Amino acid sequence: MRNARAAGSIYGRRQEVRTKASFVMMVGALWALTGSIASAQTPGSPPGGPPAVSTSVAAGYLYQFGTAISGGGDFRVSRAFASADATGTTGSKTVLGLGLTYDREEYAFSGSSGLVAFVPWGTIHRVGFSPSLVRSISPDWWLLVAPSIGYAGEEGADPGDALVYGAVVSVSKTVRRDLSLGLGTGAFRQIGQWRVFPFLSVRWQINDRWRLSNPLRVGPAGPAGLELSYTLDGNWEAAAGGAYRSYRFRLDEGGAVPGGVGEIRGIPLFARLSRSWGQGWKADLYAGVALGGKLGLENGRGDLIGSASYDPAPLAGLFVTKRF
Repeated sequence: MRNARAAGSIYGRRQEVRTKASFVMMVGALWALTGSIASAQTPGSPPGGPPAVSTSVAAGYLYQFGTAISGGGDFRVSRAFASADATGTTGSKTVLGLGLTYDREEYAFSGSSGLVAFVPWGTIHRVGFSPSLVRSISPDWWLLVAPSIGYAGEEGADPGDALVYGAVVSVSKTVRRDLSLGLGTGAFRQIGQWRVFPFLSVRWQINDRWRLSNPLRVGPAGPAGLELSYTLDGNWEAAAGGAYRSYRFRLDEGGAVPGGVGEIRGIPLFARLSRSWGQGWKADLYAGVALGGKLGLENGRGDLIGSASYDPAPLAGLFVTKRF
């Protein structure tokens, strides 16, 4: 018994060290990516010269307050995010992009529910890498191609079984200077399951203050959603929007459901208040609620062994972005 406890303690310490090391490495990679590109930045490059590059880094925290699960019990989620993005133009017809993201989600369950296990999963890590190409195919039409590959798994999951990959393809038309519309398709392999969905891309500057656009990046979690924003003055902006989100992730090989799959789905509706400063800084404060929430649990063979819905869950978060 003592040996088992000691082994468990050593395993726990090793997992904690791995988690801290992976977080430090990811943050370092994000800053290194941005710093290396920004050091070569050449804004306003003439045609035929070096590509004009813009970069940004962002970090944020989102808290989903405790909410009841059907059949009993409840859960809450703490999410931390970090990302780095770079785009560069090559001539007048092509825009190249590169994105790197890291998300860490801490789930806390209490009580029994319809998910079989009392604590089906704990800490989830997501890493994503996505290059992109936007190409002018006529004066008013643009083509977007954006493949991506990533990892989505609980601490202790087999990395080889936690890959998420796919691509986004869309075409958009500049209807007029203040309006562009597009249609696209996303196809992604999410932990043993293919998901294909259409999406609408829109950027409509209705007038000097009102704008309708997509607030999120299209990816494995789903379409980009819609957001209506209003410019209060030169530095403040208010907005409201929503999107459909669906996440799947591989579970710990030594957890309650070894090598299984967890899933969470919902429709977050949100209000946003943003403030911009000089030198490219911006802060976004969010408040909202997740509706239509569903939780799912599969065993290592991919069989559904538990599912449950959850009540509307309040959300609050803060994101900070720095553009170079």
